[in-house]
Amino acid sequence: MTLLRSLLVALLAIAAALPIRALLADRRLSVRRMAWSLLLAPYLTPVLLTGYAYANFSLSLIHHPALNAFFYAALLWWKFTPIAAVILHFTPAPISAEAVHCYRLARSGDSAEHRNVSPNASAALCRDAATSRWLFLFRAGSANGPIAAFAIVFLCVFSEFEMASLMVVKSWTVTLFDAHAGGLVLGESLRRMPGPLLFEAAAIATAFVVLGRRQVIPARRADSSRVSRRFAWAHLIIAFVFVVAIPAAMVLWGTIRGFGLLVEDFVLGREILASLLFAAGAGIVAGLVAAGLTRRPSARNWSAVSMFRKFILIAAIFAGLLGPLVLSLTVLAAVQLPGLILLRDTPVPLVFTLGLVLLPMALVLQRVLELTRQQSALHLAGLMGKSPAARALTWRLSTSGKFWAAVLLFVWAYWDLTASAILAPIGMTPVTVRLYNLMHYGQIAMLSAMTCAAFAAPIILFLLAFATRRWWAPR
Repeated sequence: MTLLRSLLVALLAIAAALPIRALLADRRLSVRRMAWSLLLAPYLTPVLLTGYAYANFSLSLIHHPALNAFFYAALLWWKFTPIAAVILHFTPAPISAEAVHCYRLARSGDSAEHRNVSPNASAALCRDAATSRWLFLFRAGSANGPIAAFAIVFLCVFSEFEMASLMVVKSWTVTLFDAHAGGLVLGESLRRMPGPLLFEAAAIATAFVVLGRRQVIPARRADSSRVSRRFAWAHLIIAFVFVVAIPAAMVLWGTIRGFGLLVEDFVLGREILASLLFAAGAGIVAGLVAAGLTRRPSARNWSAVSMFRKFILIAAIFAGLLGPLVLSLTVLAAVQLPGLILLRDTPVPLVFTLGLVLLPMALVLQRVLELTRQQSALHLAGLMGKSPAARALTWRLSTSGKFWAAVLLFVWAYWDLTASAILAPIGMTPVTVRLYNLMHYGQIAMLSAMTCAAFAAPIILFLLAFATRRWWAPR
């Protein structure tokens, strides 16, 4: 069931991402900003927040599992379509629209010789021409972006756990996690993993092979029809409403009623602090690994070091793309070994696992920063000395991108649930694990206020960091 749902959602995500790609590369700045904002908001919304908001609605459909599963699949489609759209945006077709037009003209010239044939033969020739055109585009590499996007979206949907658990949807991740949490022996949990691991490995290998064929560059402006643009805007707005607006409104309404109780008895201080520390450590690990493994070695030992780094980098990316559930169980099995058992009750396993999970995203963000880096402008800012204007210009051209990339990695690790529930040491329970356990008892005003407080903690932290950037930002 999970496999079929993942395949269907991945196909629908590609179908929705193709018209959205044109909005992301529109010539008008206002359109691009609105499209990017509506696109990324559902993906960046914590899954725990969406699942909690729809938990009651889901439970009301417990006697209608088909409708419940359909709504869950729709939420997955709205949430993970941004991944497909971003991949298609940064992997444009290797041949231009003009080249495709020339190919069509050449094919039409060949078919002109067969105009005086019977209607049945003419229809057959048209089908052969369409098939030939699709094969030409496929051989030219036009399918690279959609295939890679399909593989990555399939991987994300196939390994999703939090929302499926809260919405009581059957999934292999929920079954495996609940069995392990219920006391299943670790060896038995690992024996249940080869099947799902095989599908995940196939998706990862497909993405590696396809994306490795050509350089990833920003897409050019793409023309689209009025119908496709309307569909793209409708999809973005509906996704924003159901994944972001409605859950935020439901949680905010409960927060208003439970804020007084939260002020009287704030019980999440230790859990929020633990999540902040784990997220900071994971972000640092992912950043250091990404920078260290992608740094160009010296000319003397370029060949050996480069091959070794490439091997380690591919292995680390492969491990991170397996998802937090499979990776956490693997790390949990590793720390039972005699040489690593001293690390079992420390934060190291969780920080290491979260760092690997964040590594693929860190590499993507690093590549985006490299593509948008304005080296000549930075050189001019350096010639201005240590003046306030030079510092402001350096922040705008370089430091701000790194800052917001760090924010993205930090927030992603902060809201992790699966790895935190499996690997968190005793006495350092992350806030997501505490909230997840409470959410199974239903929606109450106090819990909504606690969820809002957990959501606000990293926002307040980064607002303070942004306000004090003149003191810590590099000159």
